[in-house]
Amino acid sequence: MRVYGEAYLFINFWMDYLSLLLAACLRRRRFHGARTAAGAAVGAVYALLARSGKAFLQGFPGLLVMLPLIAFISFGRTGISLFPWIAASALLLCGLADVLMNWGASAAAVVLVCGLAALLCCVCRRREPSEDGACALQVVYRGQRLALPAIRDSGNLLRDGVTGQPVIVAPESALVRLIPRGVQPANLATLPPGWRLLPIRTALGNGLIMCFRPDAVKLVRDGKAKRLDVTIAVSGGGVKTALVPDELFFR
Repeated sequence: MRVYGEAYLFINFWMDYLSLLLAACLRRRRFHGARTAAGAAVGAVYALLARSGKAFLQGFPGLLVMLPLIAFISFGRTGISLFPWIAASALLLCGLADVLMNWGASAAAVVLVCGLAALLCCVCRRREPSEDGACALQVVYRGQRLALPAIRDSGNLLRDGVTGQPVIVAPESALVRLIPRGVQPANLATLPPGWRLLPIRTALGNGLIMCFRPDAVKLVRDGKAKRLDVTIAVSGGGVKTALVPDELFFR
């Protein structure tokens, strides 16, 4: 299959774009369409210059310089860590393109099939659960909104004694914007109106912890969102993320 001029430039841009998209998807990194397009454009120009006979751009040394540059343009400083994944994605897609061309496929067919293959890989990856069970919690309370990291906790069996709702334990430091002024979770005498005290049992013994009923809570994981009807308890201890009871997680 012969490809010349603008078609060569476009195919290289498309393959670079797909490689960057696939690498971001495999590593669950945020994908910036415009920045990635800029990185792919740089890669396409590099390929065209290398093909035109620019010796300093040809071979492995030139590729070793260009791939990190393209990664930086597309994803910023964190993109450097994606370098191996971008290279692997490019090899995968280029291998598929070579197979198609050996079968006599047209340039349009190569572009289409490679795009569908990258899209299929991304869809399959998005449907896989996160390895560490991490997720995000979006909370709305009295007109304030915030998002905080959360994790599945099978040991959290707390329930609100008044409503019977499951209880999510969240760190005081992450809820500063939602806690009324003057309230100190460690000082139970500062309990604000509308809040309650929840009895808890820890390794150190029994105690009380402040809790409140948020206006809305949403659990977000792997692109999926789930509304929760819960109570939130404010912890001042060593908790770094919100602890979500096992029963609230996606099934």
